[in-house]
Amino acid sequence: MKKPRVLLTGASGRLGSVILEDLSDVWDIIPLSRRGGGGTVRCDLLSREDRKTLLGRDFDMVVNAAAVSSPSHCANNPAESWILNTLWPRTLAEYCRRNAVQLIHFSTDLVYSGGTPPYSEASPAVPMSFYGWTKLVADILVQKADTDALIVRTSVLCGETGSERTTFSENLLSGRVQRVFVDSWRNHTPIHWLAGILPKLTKKEQSGLVIASGKYSQSRSAYAEALLKKHGQNTDHLVQEYAPPGIPSRLHLKGKYYTSSIY
Repeated sequence: MKKPRVLLTGASGRLGSVILEDLSDVWDIIPLSRRGGGGTVRCDLLSREDRKTLLGRDFDMVVNAAAVSSPSHCANNPAESWILNTLWPRTLAEYCRRNAVQLIHFSTDLVYSGGTPPYSEASPAVPMSFYGWTKLVADILVQKADTDALIVRTSVLCGETGSERTTFSENLLSGRVQRVFVDSWRNHTPIHWLAGILPKLTKKEQSGLVIASGKYSQSRSAYAEALLKKHGQNTDHLVQEYAPPGIPSRLHLKGKYYTSSIY
């Protein structure tokens, strides 16, 4: 059977690189990244010409994993973040609707405030950061533009990627992260598991908003200690502290898709 031709944006990022690695046997992937290289095709989504060229390609499905995903970078670069995180997904959804192309768009649990957990697909969203607002508005615009689109909200991505954009767990194991929050709870999500459920979601013709994440919510500090101990590493260097203002505290998720394996 012929493999579906899938346009993958953000193919050099954390999630995109794993999708490219894990699903190339299932999908015929056209991998796009901002700089190109590493087996990806250069496509700067901030460029109107590049976006026009991209949408002139032949494909059956789009997986949009491109985003400015750092809240601090979003705050410092609002115009760039708004174009990539909000306006681009709307443009993509409009194109997919007109051309009967399936769209999977990735979102985040940071659309929630953390004040009224647990959060399900039906929970109201009120972000605490500009990054969260760029993603929430995109979710709304995508749903409005293409009712057949699938929007996947997830939490902190963990696991090995091979990408320059490392995950929280990779940063912990390498010692790059030593300060961890005791009051910021997230559903740490195995990145290879998340990539692996995508073919299942497309076969089910799932649409609308779904939450896909690790089943259990843990504080950043508890996750860090458990992960380091599992890998035989000392935890004495960890500095446990309270999160600064603007970071949601209790982002407990209770979504439709989850895994109980988080390390």
